[in-house]
Amino acid sequence: MAYKNSYLCRKKQRGLVLVLVTAAMAALVGIGAFAVDVNHALMNQTRLQNSVDAAALAAAVVVANGGSTASAATIANSTLTQMAGASGNSEMDFSSATINVQFSNDPTTFPDGSFSAANDVFVRVSVSDYDLNAYFLDLFTVDKEIASSAVAGPSAPLSVVCNLVPMAVCSGPDGGVNGYNAGSLYPLKLSQPSDASMGPGNFQLLDFGSGASTIRQALAGNYSGCVTVGETVTTKPGNNVGPVGQGLNTRFDVYSGGGLTADDFPSDIYVKEPDTPAVLENDDSITYTDGWSYSDYIAEAPGCEGDSNCRISSGGKINRRVVQVPIVDCSGASGGTTSLTVEAIGCFFLLQQAPTNNGSKQPVFGEYIEQCYVPNGAFGNSGGQTEGPFRVVLYDDPLSTRS
Repeated sequence: MAYKNSYLCRKKQRGLVLVLVTAAMAALVGIGAFAVDVNHALMNQTRLQNSVDAAALAAAVVVANGGSTASAATIANSTLTQMAGASGNSEMDFSSATINVQFSNDPTTFPDGSFSAANDVFVRVSVSDYDLNAYFLDLFTVDKEIASSAVAGPSAPLSVVCNLVPMAVCSGPDGGVNGYNAGSLYPLKLSQPSDASMGPGNFQLLDFGSGASTIRQALAGNYSGCVTVGETVTTKPGNNVGPVGQGLNTRFDVYSGGGLTADDFPSDIYVKEPDTPAVLENDDSITYTDGWSYSDYIAEAPGCEGDSNCRISSGGKINRRVVQVPIVDCSGASGGTTSLTVEAIGCFFLLQQAPTNNGSKQPVFGEYIEQCYVPNGAFGNSGGQTEGPFRVVLYDDPLSTRS
């Protein structure tokens, strides 16, 4: 009798085990299904973050090069479209998402009620309501949406800049930052002997190699050396008017030196010059009555199609006429080959073509501008420099809800 009861009990338990196994399998399948959707969402979250990072950087570069906020917003949206069309991103689709491009003068404040395009511009690109395909979450009526955002804008002034022009100017001629006033003209490279602060025999060139071809290509934009604030640079005695002018003038779509082509050294997007050129007088003062300046270049260059000075259709590059020049301490210069300490790196706009012979006795003229965008360079101790070259970098988004 006891054996029979035991048998009946085990028989009942067999049915219970089947129920438990079935429930466990259903739970495991559910967890696996949930994991598939979560991993899919995480993978697409990374893709989306990369896309908004690229869009914010692209938009910030447009503004840094003098473009309008409207152009920057267009580039941001275009970049997202291009990212969606990239290899491996076929699933990406922004058609139903909400895309927002905002601008601010402070990377921690969006929107900025006092925004001015004349100051530092930071760009925030956000994408929300971005729907993803749900494989199993639909069974639980859960929407599968992700969102991402990114902020980009100008960095602090750089302490190391590469591929600048191998010329130098002495610090301290005026009362502005590093002795230079924004909007004022300065001689960047002399064309005749004078009592220049670098001493006899120096015409403000730096030692970057020898030979006419090397000089031409370096001034055209092929100088690969880097300059660091606080370190020393070596002057190169000699005039070299022809090679210097031939190299710099490629930025004005003038190719008169051997080995210089538009493929290797594109001109600026806009090559307009003042109708009445600037002139260096015998007393070292500068006479300039035309008034056309870098601010006019910024205003006219982006929409210059139809202007005979426009080089958009032929592959011109915006701001090729903006050069980075070391600002050096000339207090101990004695002429000839000498080493000078770099105090800062200044940005200058080439107002007009450089002379290619010494007949005019005129220098290379540059208008000092407070900041300029460079695609390379490094951060570090810039010695308190508040103006000069900068990069475009990503910032923490103050409105992001992601940790």
